[in-house]
Amino acid sequence: MNSEQHDLYAKYDVVVIGGGPVGLATALECSKAGQKTLVLEQSVFYNQSGSSGDLVRMFRTAYTEDFMADLAVQCMSLWNELEAEAGEPLRLMTGLLNFGDPKYGEGGPEGTLMDPIRNLDRHHMAYTILDRDGVEEKLPFQNLPDEWVGIDMPDNGCINVPLMLRTLTRLCREHRVDLFDYATVKRVRADNTKTYPSAKWVVEGAMHGPKGASALARAFAFRADKIAITPGAYVNHILYPSFGFTLDVNIWEMVYEYYAIDPSIQFDKMWFQFQEDSKPIPGGKPVSNLFYGFPSVPWGPPNMCRIAVDTATNVIADPDQRQYPVISPEDLENTREWLHKHVLGVGPHPVPVFAGTCLQTNVSDNMFVLDFVPERYLRGAQGESDAARERTIVVFTAGWAMKFVPLLGRVLRELLLDGKTSQYDVSHFSIERKPGGVPIIRDGPVERRRDVLGAHCTGSSLHRLGH
Repeated sequence: MNSEQHDLYAKYDVVVIGGGPVGLATALECSKAGQKTLVLEQSVFYNQSGSSGDLVRMFRTAYTEDFMADLAVQCMSLWNELEAEAGEPLRLMTGLLNFGDPKYGEGGPEGTLMDPIRNLDRHHMAYTILDRDGVEEKLPFQNLPDEWVGIDMPDNGCINVPLMLRTLTRLCREHRVDLFDYATVKRVRADNTKTYPSAKWVVEGAMHGPKGASALARAFAFRADKIAITPGAYVNHILYPSFGFTLDVNIWEMVYEYYAIDPSIQFDKMWFQFQEDSKPIPGGKPVSNLFYGFPSVPWGPPNMCRIAVDTATNVIADPDQRQYPVISPEDLENTREWLHKHVLGVGPHPVPVFAGTCLQTNVSDNMFVLDFVPERYLRGAQGESDAARERTIVVFTAGWAMKFVPLLGRVLRELLLDGKTSQYDVSHFSIERKPGGVPIIRDGPVERRRDVLGAHCTGSSLHRLGH
C-alpha cells in the first residue's frame, strides 16, 4: 500500500507488528472475523532477514511432547483450510524419515529417536519402523551403523515457504487488510488523547524507503484497540521501548546449504539423523552429528537438495549483531565429511552450490512464547494501571513455528478477540514461565552479547526438528 495516500494516524481494531508468516496469518484471521486490520513490516514482505529465509521448511507430526503432538494434529486441518482458500497446495507431502541411534538422548532432556511413536500411536498416525538396511533402501544412504533404525512417517511434508508467504499476502489484500512495508515501529504507548474514544494504544514509528532512505521518511501514529507483536527475532526492539522489559532469547544464525545431487539418485522425502555429538577437540565445541535434508522440490533449483548440520554458527542476543557471512568452516567441513561417508550421489568432494542464513529465535526450553503482555507492564501516561488495557496485546516469538503458521494465526486471533483459545492448549508457552527456574522476562534492555556457539547450544531437541 502507498503510505503517501493513507492516513498515518488512522484507527484500527487490530494492528499486527511484523509481516512474516505468523503476522500475516494473524492479520488474515482477524480481518475474516470482521476486524479492521493493519500489518506493519519493517522490511519488505518476503524478505530474507528473519526466520523466513530459504525455500522450504518441514511440516511434521512427530513430537515427543503430548501437547506439541496434539497441536501438530490439530494444525493439519487448518493447513487444509488454508490450501483450499489458496486454491493450490502449499505443502508437498513427501513423508519424513527419522533415523539414527535408537538410544539417542536416553536419560537426557531431549527425548529419543523413538519417543514420538507413543504419540503417533495415540493419534493413529501411520508409520513404519525400519532397520539399518531398510533405511538405506528408502533413501540413498550408505555405511550406517548396524544397530541404527528408522521411523518412516508418510503424513509429513515440505512447506513451500515462498508460495505460502505470497498466498498469505494475497489473501490479506483480498480481505482488505492494510499492508505497509518499510514501516519501522519505534514503540507502543497508551492512547490518552481520546481522539478515538475506543482506542487503547498508539503505535508510533516511521515509513521509510528502501535501505532507510531518510528523504522518504514519514512519521506514523496509528491507533489500535488490540495489538499482535510478531516480529520474530526483532521482538525486543518493540518490547523494551514500549514496556521496559525484554525476553531472554538466544538467536541462532543458522546456515542452509544446497548440494548438487546426481539426477539418477532419488532423495524423495525429508529426513533427519539422530546421533550424539562427538567429543570436542581441546578448547573447541562439541561436533554435532545431527543432520537433516529435504528432497529436490519443484519450486527450487533442479537436482539440488538442502542438506546441513543442525547447529548454529553463532548465537547472538540481538539481530543487529548478525554477521555476514556466517558460514562456519568447522560446520561446513563436518557436513562435507558426513556427506562423503554416508550419502550417495554427491561426489567424492561435496561442496555446497550455494548457501544462505536465517535467524532462529529460541528461549531456553526451545518452546514458543505466546501470551499476553503482563498487566504490570501496561501503564497509562502517568504510570497508572489501566484494567481496560489488560489482555489487549499478545506477543509471539521463539520456537520452530513455520509448520504451525495457520494454527498460530487462529490462536492469536482468538486471544486478541476472545481473550482465550477455544480448543488449543497454549498453556506451555506462558511468557511468565521459568525454564530451569530462570524467568524468560527480564526488566531492562537486551544484554548485548555475542557468542560463538558453545556446548550449551549444540544438539537438537525433538520439538526443534525441522526448521
